[in-house]
Order: sequence, then structure tokens, then C-alpha cells
Amino acid sequence: MTGLMRWMLWLFKTYALSAGMYACQIWSTQFLKHDNVFSNPLQVAHMAFKKRILGIKSTSANWCVLYKCTQEPLQFYWFGSAVKFWNRMVDSKSNTLRDVMKADISLGNSGASNCWTAFGDLQKGTVYRSELLHCRKLNISNLRIGLRFRHQAVWREAHGQDPCSCLNSLWLITIGLLCLRDRFLMHVHHLSCQSI
Repeated sequence: MTGLMRWMLWLFKTYALSAGMYACQIWSTQFLKHDNVFSNPLQVAHMAFKKRILGIKSTSANWCVLYKCTQEPLQFYWFGSAVKFWNRMVDSKSNTLRDVMKADISLGNSGASNCWTAFGDLQKGTVYRSELLHCRKLNISNLRIGLRFRHQAVWREAHGQDPCSCLNSLWLITIGLLCLRDRFLMHVHHLSCQSI
């Protein structure tokens, strides 16, 4: 990746991310589930821009593009913002915010999937759901770790796959990237061992 590409990606992340975060505590909750990572129109535009900057086809796998750019999907940032908002509501003395929390808990208890209490698909999801249902603050650091673990599932699933048996081009690209990453890390480790 050239310096100009990195610069353009940094500028886009700086300006587009702040615009894409506007009021996301409210509207992004439906996009926080694991199967909605790339379904938001903002994320679609974000990925199209990255692919255009990198000069690759629009059909390239989104996870591979994010890996190449060393960036997280927008969902990661929306998730953190929604959790911070929840924690502020827990500390708030406002009756209106308390009513919003109660309504959200009722929605979560009725099985709604587009509310803040729908974080059950994360690692330790039952613990977080219990904290939400009891109106307690969430540990954002642990939730981010769980979200990264969920996002890395595509790489864990692809690791060890046989490229000849993979018909999907995503897996071929993924395996190629994993091999390159592993070779690079071995090379860096080898160089660091030589310098000692």
C-alpha cells in the first residue's frame, strides 16, 4: 500500500467516521448483530471507497479489505458508542431516559432484535444481557474484546482450510492473506532474533 493510499484512508476514516457516528446510539442498534456488519448503507459506501482507493474489484471480500487496511468495520465504533450511551443512561437522573431504558428492557424481554439488549451473540453474551436487564453499567473494554472476537470469526473459520477444496473466492483470498500474514510475522520474528 502506498503512502498516498494510507493518507486517503486516514482522511476518510477521520472525516467519514465522525459523520457516520452522528446519533448512532439510537439508529445503529439494528446493525449491531453479527449478521448485519455490512448491511448498513454507510458501511457499504465505506467499503466501496476503500476498494476504489486500493484499486481492487468491488466484489472483493469486505473482511479481506478491512484486514488489508488494518481497520475495523463501522459496527465496532457504533457498538462502543451505544454502550457508552447505555452507561450514561444508567447514571442519569432523567425520568425520560429511565423510561427509554425500561422500554428497551421490555423490548429485549419480548425478543426484539433491534434494541440495546440484543447483545446475546457476543462472547459472554448472557452475562451482558443480564447486566442490561438489571440496568447495570457495562464494561466497555470487555465488550470490545468480545466484539473483536466475533469479528475475527471469519479468520478462525478460514484458518486451516484447504484452498483446493474451497469453491468460494473469499476463502481463497482469505487463505492467501493468512499465508502472507504468517510469512510476514515469521520474517519479523526472524529479524528480531538476529538483532539480539
